[in-house]
Amino acid sequence: MKQEIKKIANILPGYTFRSAVEPDPRGDTWVFQAKDVVQGVPFNTVSSLTQISHTVSGKTGRLEKNDIILVARGMKTGTFRSTTFVADSPHVIASSSVYIIRLARADCIPEYVSLYLNSKAGQNALTGIVSGSFVGVLPKHRLEELEIPLPTREKQKMIIDVHQNIRAQELIVEHQQLLKRDILDALFRTITT
Repeated sequence: MKQEIKKIANILPGYTFRSAVEPDPRGDTWVFQAKDVVQGVPFNTVSSLTQISHTVSGKTGRLEKNDIILVARGMKTGTFRSTTFVADSPHVIASSSVYIIRLARADCIPEYVSLYLNSKAGQNALTGIVSGSFVGVLPKHRLEELEIPLPTREKQKMIIDVHQNIRAQELIVEHQQLLKRDILDALFRTITT
């Protein structure tokens, strides 16, 4: 069964800063920007974000645990990356370069929705609603009307489990490649000393 996003979630814009984000290591607020989205990897560590001193009135752009973050601008299929925000921090603001998708139904798992948006089918669907000729923008009203497949929670969990298994295998392969490089580097060090 397919559902329009607006029937399962609220789409919120990120906060629009009046000027460039200025880092301040003494600040008590962190800014989540499009560059911080790692596709398919839930975001859980705010220490990697830009820290600022800035007071934001209201809840504009504030991230909550289990929000889905979607890059709002891009140049081609694959640039509209998505992740889930799983950190326990009340002081994180999303910038206007991303949308916040806040699920409103218990039968939807945030990580599943994010995985769908990152999939080839999801990226093609997002690319199909883009406006703009050079740098594409996802219009909020068209994003709200985007239909996504919504299977049962059990099937959503199964898809998440398969993805986590694939990701674990990819990490093992990356580790093996690093070990092979280290072995080769060690061999060259031994023959040159």
